Amino acid sequence: MTSGSSQWQLHRYPKTSRDTLQAWEAADELLHDIIAERSDQNPLLVNDQWGALLMPLASTQVASLSDSYVSHCAWFNNLAQNQLPNTLQRLTPLDPLPATTDVVYLKLPKSLSLLEFQLAKLSASLAPGTPLYAAAKSKLFTPSVRALFEHYCEPVEFSLIKRKCRIVTATLKQVPLDENRFISEWDLPEFGLKLSHHAGVFARNQLDIGARFLLEHLPPPGAEQVIDLGCGNGVLGLRYAQLSPQSHIEFVDESYLTIASVIRNIAANLPGSSQYTTVVDDCLTARAAQSADLILCNPPFHQEHVVTEHIAQQMFRDSKRVLRKNGELWVVANRHLPYYHALKRLFRTVKTVAQNNKFMIYQARG
Repeated sequence: MTSGSSQWQLHRYPKTSRDTLQAWEAADELLHDIIAERSDQNPLLVNDQWGALLMPLASTQVASLSDSYVSHCAWFNNLAQNQLPNTLQRLTPLDPLPATTDVVYLKLPKSLSLLEFQLAKLSASLAPGTPLYAAAKSKLFTPSVRALFEHYCEPVEFSLIKRKCRIVTATLKQVPLDENRFISEWDLPEFGLKLSHHAGVFARNQLDIGARFLLEHLPPPGAEQVIDLGCGNGVLGLRYAQLSPQSHIEFVDESYLTIASVIRNIAANLPGSSQYTTVVDDCLTARAAQSADLILCNPPFHQEHVVTEHIAQQMFRDSKRVLRKNGELWVVANRHLPYYHALKRLFRTVKTVAQNNKFMIYQARG
């Protein structure tokens, strides 16, 4: 990545030889132009997915906020790759914001609820008048997005389209924050579950139809060590816990807000139990080999605004490593996704457990 007279080696995380996707976009480069014109010493970055905005600011007292653990890993990887100072203050969405922040650079997240929560927290936590610059592809600045900026900032200026992107130039105004307003709750009476979701959590307003299909065809109870991988609100693991109360279940996701939601859902649906744990991780990177008997998985095929199968592929590889002998991976997936062949390359036996006109459920073992 080149900006002015500077150049950096920037990679997505985890870096793979087959990854052809670039770790920055035109919106990052447009924000670089603004960064070059300013001399702020306490910038706050929001949703800097791979560290493109971090590179020119590494020598300042920079803080960077993201809900993605994978993004956090990418920041430190790219700082080390470019031999830059590692004084970054990394933040998750529920952390307090630095009171010394003198400018905010924000990339639009895919989730509208997450954007509103972030703007609400910025406006409630930082000094009124703090400048904010936001960038994204022009098509992402929908009327709803524009309305959010106009609610939490004043004045607000939307640039003309340049390289298919727009820049928002704004200053924050003070708006009180009620964090509970951003938590959605609903019941699944047919499964006896009550579910809570922070902003930005997958399927926060209704049950995902793929998850529902797997809920109707869960494996039999009795597995000792169970993982709900890419757990979202935790509905798969929670339901299996009801059916198999002796099982130890670990809920794993790379989203901090997702895991915070799961912690609430465990407390609400499985009170007083101690055999349920939560982990923020890049798939199963931190999990020991041959340590699980059953893995339940509803893998994503989007990463923010990008459609990709690499997350599912990594989940399958990690599951192969983590499963014990005769352990099983159960996957629900859209019919059009080529997961059967991906699983067959890794596992000795792959069976179709159930299917309908939208989804397939695979059982992989060995």
